[in-house]
Amino acid sequence: MRTHYENLHVTEDAPDEVIRASYRALSLKHHPDTAGDKPQSQWKMQRINDSYAVLSDTQKKAAYDGELRRQRNPRQAQSAPPLPVRQPAKRQPIVARRGLPQRPPGWMPAGVGWLSDARLVVPLMIIIWLIVWWKIQK
Repeated sequence: MRTHYENLHVTEDAPDEVIRASYRALSLKHHPDTAGDKPQSQWKMQRINDSYAVLSDTQKKAAYDGELRRQRNPRQAQSAPPLPVRQPAKRQPIVARRGLPQRPPGWMPAGVGWLSDARLVVPLMIIIWLIVWWKIQK
């Protein structure tokens, strides 16, 4: 008997993103519209959809994992407490995810904090540009 994990070609400890990516790749490969006239494409697509329906829902997945443990080792599954439902990881800012260095809050040298205010910098840049343009015209 194949498990839902085997149907989606993922391991049992795979994160949700990997499960989702595997489902998308397999559904593109085996969808009856894109697979042509292969006789098993509809059956495979139904099996992939059923597996993803279970593994994408955290409650269904926890119940399914418990059932798998009971089938594999009936004695150990009775004594083992149920595993807690995984909570999604807290997302980090994009700068931290890309590995770029983050600057501390007071990274700008003292006295130049006004440079970060666009209300002051933009008119100053316009004045400088007009002076340069005026000098070039002469």
